[in-house]
Amino acid sequence: MRSKKNLPYLLAFVLVLLIPSQAYAVDFEISEVQIDAILTEDGTADVTEQFTYRFEDDFEGITRGLIAKKNTSIENFSATENGNPLKVEVEDGLYKIYREGEDDETVQVVLNYEIGGAVEKFEDGAQFYWAFFDTNNESEYGNMTISVTPPAPSSQTEALGYDEAFGKERITNDGAVIFELGHVPDGEKGDVRAVFEAGLFPGVAASTGTIRDQVADDREQQENEAALFAKNQQTARDFGIPVIVAAGILLLAGLFLAWFRAFRRKREFRDERYEFFVPKETMSIPALLFFTNSSILSPTAMSAGIMELMRKGNIRQLTEDHFELLDRKTDHPHEDTLINLLFDRIGDGQEFTLEQVEAYTKNEDNHEAYNDSIAAWNKYISDEVKEKGFREKHPVLRWTAGFMSLLFIGLAIYTGIYELFPWMAASIVLALAAFGFAISYSPITHEGLELRYNWRQLKTAMKELPSEQWDKLTKDEKQRAYAYLLGSDSKTAERKANVFTAADSEADGTSFVMNPVFMTAIFVTAGSTTTASASGGVPGSGTGVGGGGGGSGAF
Repeated sequence: MRSKKNLPYLLAFVLVLLIPSQAYAVDFEISEVQIDAILTEDGTADVTEQFTYRFEDDFEGITRGLIAKKNTSIENFSATENGNPLKVEVEDGLYKIYREGEDDETVQVVLNYEIGGAVEKFEDGAQFYWAFFDTNNESEYGNMTISVTPPAPSSQTEALGYDEAFGKERITNDGAVIFELGHVPDGEKGDVRAVFEAGLFPGVAASTGTIRDQVADDREQQENEAALFAKNQQTARDFGIPVIVAAGILLLAGLFLAWFRAFRRKREFRDERYEFFVPKETMSIPALLFFTNSSILSPTAMSAGIMELMRKGNIRQLTEDHFELLDRKTDHPHEDTLINLLFDRIGDGQEFTLEQVEAYTKNEDNHEAYNDSIAAWNKYISDEVKEKGFREKHPVLRWTAGFMSLLFIGLAIYTGIYELFPWMAASIVLALAAFGFAISYSPITHEGLELRYNWRQLKTAMKELPSEQWDKLTKDEKQRAYAYLLGSDSKTAERKANVFTAADSEADGTSFVMNPVFMTAIFVTAGSTTTASASGGVPGSGTGVGGGGGGSGAF
């Protein structure tokens, strides 16, 4: 019984940890709930509910969902605070009680309503069987008490609670029933059932058949299920906890060894004395930026890509914002994609200007095509990096981690079913760690680390690089170094722009008019322009007895 009850809660708990949660409109807690159902001789239940809310945000009011089960009705609903009536609106079983307030405020609201046809009368007794909340309830109850009082003292009262109310019933001397539920998690249900003498309800028509035997059968079934649950829970402790501990130690040891191995590799380069130089050309500048700086390429990387095409002789710059295509033959697919975007889509096939880029991206009809081209450009750059093989595979190690992730998921479900929630949480954390390792562990090779270290050191050194050291570089080295700097650190590139311009102009007798700030700003605006920009509770469907139920909330 309890294993079935907890499975939805378990799955919900897992999902909360695996996906980002949506923030509630109002942050609050319900610290106290007192529900009193006073039964009348005609079978009506006069219900008084007292809710104590503690708000941490400004609020407009609270909500109460009430779902009547078959052949019953909810009538004469009202709400008060300190005896003062509050405005109420209702739609499809959701009552909105308006009482605005500010954060850090405690509010105590009293709800009154009647349940028509609440009592069912049989040959051997009359029962009140009701769900004051069900699995659709999205709020926790801090301390809940439900009392059911017959119209006159009863000497033959029987009571039974289900799910969260199981084992929480207490019969008073005058035959009333009190269910002391205490803390009730959200998403749970807890039907309450009380049976009294049939003669206490003369105004209710009797149905054929008996009810007390059914209650006794339900009690026996729940007690058997509870005993079986306790036995299985102990088995879960004896088996699951040692497995979690042993497998967790093994996993954490493996993660530490993998981390230490990567740390030791990186430290080898840190200990070496660095002298400024421009590494030899091993891949394109955009691919270098992807590998050494960030796999999320910024608009500055596109400026660097244009400079790379200029260095290779594919593009010539005519003025500050005017470019001409000289040669379509490229070394990489991403270079061909960039040429196609700038010259064919935006330009006239032979030339393009930055002003045309701005005009093209302002037109919403072009956004999809522009974004598709940028996505393809990024993909081809990623493909170039992958082709270099700078990452180790380790398939056996990763598959082992994947298997351990499945093991921990199974242990999380197993321990969660039997309410070993701390161990369930530990299993989920370990499962996520193993899964993350399985899908992402691909340490960089020695060659890759060396390449990354040298280019990152170059970027750092260029921030304060003396002009005489810059002048010793060849024109190709200057262009590659500056393009990399532009794509990874545009502020430093701006300071070095004049030095580069002078060197380049002196080398070929032309006026190089690259303005990195202007060009990058255009592509930043283009990216921003083309990026697509993209409450209250409901009563639910009724998962309590007879389709009844309800819940609580705030707005």
